[in-house]
Amino acid sequence: MKKLFLLSLFLFFLHAQTINIQKEPILTTSIAEGILNLAKAEALKNNFKVSITIVDKGGRTLLVWRSQDAGVHTIRASYKKAYTANSQKRTTQSIMEGIKEGKIPEDIKYLDENFSVMMGGIPIILDGVVVGGIGVGGAHGSEDVQIAKAGLEFLKH
Repeated sequence: MKKLFLLSLFLFFLHAQTINIQKEPILTTSIAEGILNLAKAEALKNNFKVSITIVDKGGRTLLVWRSQDAGVHTIRASYKKAYTANSQKRTTQSIMEGIKEGKIPEDIKYLDENFSVMMGGIPIILDGVVVGGIGVGGAHGSEDVQIAKAGLEFLKH
């Protein structure tokens, strides 16, 4: 009986060693805070009245910042942009351009109630893996993108 137990234990550990556990990077709160701080600094420097949202891989809100003078709608707009960029693993600008060029069906806008195809959403990528998204709402489209890109500079440090 003891030999059978030891053999079973040996086979279990042998099998456990052959299991390939896949590890993926994760968007931690501290990384998200670094991104948000740089994006916020860019918005403040240029006096852009915006909201900035960062979502994790599952589309859940990690952080939100709203300028006191930003429109109330900018909170939801920034979330939808972050959500879409994360979900689609590409910028909301590229989706918008793809729709205009006929490369992406216009119905994508209705795929999910949280989708937005307005400029200002960019996926957050760590080690080649999309781990979340940043969305900015409240300025003009290119300015929203400018703020989001400024925040993503944190990943280069």
